[in-house]
Amino acid sequence: MTKKYNPCFDVLTIIACLMVVFFHFNGVIYTYTDTISWKISVIERCIVYSAIPIFFMLTGAKLMEYRKRYSTKEYAKKRLHRVAVPFLFWNLFYVGFEAFMSRGLPFESAKDFISKFLNSGFQNRYWFFWPLFAIYLAIPVISLVLEAKNHRKYLWYTVYVTFALSWLAKPLLSIFGIQYNSYMIMPVCAGYLMYTVFGYLVSTEQLNRAKRYAIYISAVLSGVFAVWYTISKSKEAGETVTYMLSYNYFPSGLTGAAIFVFVKQLFTNKADKPKLKEGSKLTSLIRTVSSTCMGVWLTHSLGITVMAYVTKFLIDSYLWRFVFPLVVFVLCSAGVYIIKKIPIIKHIV
Repeated sequence: MTKKYNPCFDVLTIIACLMVVFFHFNGVIYTYTDTISWKISVIERCIVYSAIPIFFMLTGAKLMEYRKRYSTKEYAKKRLHRVAVPFLFWNLFYVGFEAFMSRGLPFESAKDFISKFLNSGFQNRYWFFWPLFAIYLAIPVISLVLEAKNHRKYLWYTVYVTFALSWLAKPLLSIFGIQYNSYMIMPVCAGYLMYTVFGYLVSTEQLNRAKRYAIYISAVLSGVFAVWYTISKSKEAGETVTYMLSYNYFPSGLTGAAIFVFVKQLFTNKADKPKLKEGSKLTSLIRTVSSTCMGVWLTHSLGITVMAYVTKFLIDSYLWRFVFPLVVFVLCSAGVYIIKKIPIIKHIV
């Protein structure tokens, strides 16, 4: 069975990838100053950090039903080819890059090399791939639930319970000075796996207006709360307090869920069919740009480094924070597009 093309997935991929690039240009947030510029950086952060939840939601939307299209063996080969190989190459690239810049090896021994590799020590922005690989390993097991009768009720149950006991209870209890018991986390849907399950569920059903607006309103309220909390607590501490700026708490999750649901609603009709026709110029452009996003994720840090060296702009410049991310995204996307046309080399992106 061939999966029908869904343009909203590509639109979400592009949005999330853009968010990641904007996120990494927003270094000013880490140096607290009681200024409008810093407060704007907090607002930006509270929006763009939902990129990670969106990526995990897309993983569930695209892969939970893989058994309808190919075997688990083929599933593993595809993940290895599309993600693991580029990930390995670019990690080794940064080992060589750091060695060149420092004129010495960036590790002291074989054990140190393995430790740094496993903990994204050569490029800390690659941390995302480790939980992604863990989810890839979990999907062949979790996807078997889809064969059960009323499986959607069970999956929604895991999302609700995980969200309540972990993503909501943990930060709220901490705010009120109550120690959270980590054993309360629901093991079957712990970590980022909840996003994966949620992404599958939302991508395969049409939420009614009441549910959609409940998600939108919750996202706005939680986002406002995260901004207020960060600004007020940072002012009290005299330094940036990033506690609420976590991928593991409700503001990030609800914002990501709202964007995911909104884009899906925008690009699908009442029958849950794509509004954009496959083969149109717009659809072809969206599909092409989306196909470069994995490569953009892997290369944009290098783009930021080069851009900083060439432009000499300060990180608190609005031009640096809101224009250059678009420039780097476009340049990296174009570069990846070209690389993907070259035999053998195309496999690194």
